[in-house]
Amino acid sequence: MRAGILLTALMGASSASASVMRIAADSMEYDWAVTGWSAGCARSGCYYDFNVTGVQNLTQRPATPAFKAYCSGFGEGAPYRLCDRLDEEDTDAIVVAKLLPSNITANGTRSAIIQVSLKYTDLETPTTWWNFTGHAASFYNQFSAPLQNFTITPSEIIGVA
Repeated sequence: MRAGILLTALMGASSASASVMRIAADSMEYDWAVTGWSAGCARSGCYYDFNVTGVQNLTQRPATPAFKAYCSGFGEGAPYRLCDRLDEEDTDAIVVAKLLPSNITANGTRSAIIQVSLKYTDLETPTTWWNFTGHAASFYNQFSAPLQNFTITPSEIIGVA
């Protein structure tokens, strides 16, 4: 019983002492390449699949890891889905993606809006982690166009130490 109380107190103390850091996304040069974008909508809902790649940059702060992942999922507005890492990097990065709700224009065109988030432990300080999140608009090309390639630039950068 005492051990449980002590652990609860320690967990509360550590989370209370954590500091949250926000960095202006436009102050960093870090883009992700989306390749092989394929998305479509059917009676059961909308779905997507693509590869996403980030290049390592050790000169900026925070330093950013290289990663490559395959993402697939379904449902606009659904929760994030874990992407499969395709690289052999040592970084414990996690990549997730989801479709945001789209707007349908007056002429019936529907945009696909994908949001990707990368969480990783700081490359120099293992007690700090970073979360980069960005989104991009494309279109549902499953039945009408070839696979698409585009870039996502993170728009939100948060760290916790």
